[in-house]
Amino acid sequence: MLRIERLQAGYGTTPVLFDINLALEEGQVVTLMGRNGMGKTTTIRTVMGQLRARAGRTTFAGSDITACAPEQVARRGVGLVPEGRRIFPTLTVRENLIATAANRLGAPRPWTLSRVTELFPRLGERHGQMAGTLSGGEQQMLAIGRALMTNPRLLILDEATEGLAPVIRTEIWACLNLLKSERQSILIVDKNIRELKRLADRHVIIEKGRTVWQGNSADLDRDAGQVQRYVGL
Repeated sequence: MLRIERLQAGYGTTPVLFDINLALEEGQVVTLMGRNGMGKTTTIRTVMGQLRARAGRTTFAGSDITACAPEQVARRGVGLVPEGRRIFPTLTVRENLIATAANRLGAPRPWTLSRVTELFPRLGERHGQMAGTLSGGEQQMLAIGRALMTNPRLLILDEATEGLAPVIRTEIWACLNLLKSERQSILIVDKNIRELKRLADRHVIIEKGRTVWQGNSADLDRDAGQVQRYVGL
C-alpha cells in the first residue's frame, strides 16, 4: 500500500532525510522508530506532501505521490494524526469531526459521528464543547476521530501517546488494537516499544535520516542490543 524508496528531504538548505526506505502492506501496522531529531516527523511530512522530496519516490496504492500536494494525498486516502494534535480550538468537538468528513473511496462501513463516539465515548459527552478546552488526552482522541472521519485507507499517527496520562494511553492503545483487528492500515510513531511490539507487524528504525534497521517484533527482541543503541530506550 505504501512504499518509500531512497527518500531524501530537508528544510531550506539543510538536508534531514538521506535514505529512507519503508514498505507497508494493506492491513498492516508498521512503526517508525528512532531518537528525537532523527527524521521521523520529517518523513511523515514528506509523505503527506507538506515537505517536497529532493530525491527518491513514494507510492501509495500503486500511484506515485512523491510530488502530490497535501490535499491530493488526503483525497487518495491517507489520514494524519499530527504531532501536537492540531485540532481546531475554536470549533466544537462535533464541528471538528465533521469539518473534513468524507467517504470518497466508498468504504462499505464508513466512520460516522456515531461510530467515532462509540469508539471514544468522551467525545460524545463533549459534542458541544469547544475543542480548545479539552484535556490533552481528549484532544488526541479528537485528532484520531477527525482523521477516521475521512475514512482513510492508511492512518498515520505521529507521537500517538506522547505526554498523555496513563489511563488515556491505555484507551488509545485499545483503540489502535481495535482498528488493527478491522484491518486498518496504520503507520505509527511512538516511544512505547512494549505496546508497539504487541501491536505492529513490522518496525522500521531510522537514524540521522537513514533507515538503519527493519524487522518484526521477534527480530526486535533478537536484536535488542542494536535496537537499544538506535532508539535509546
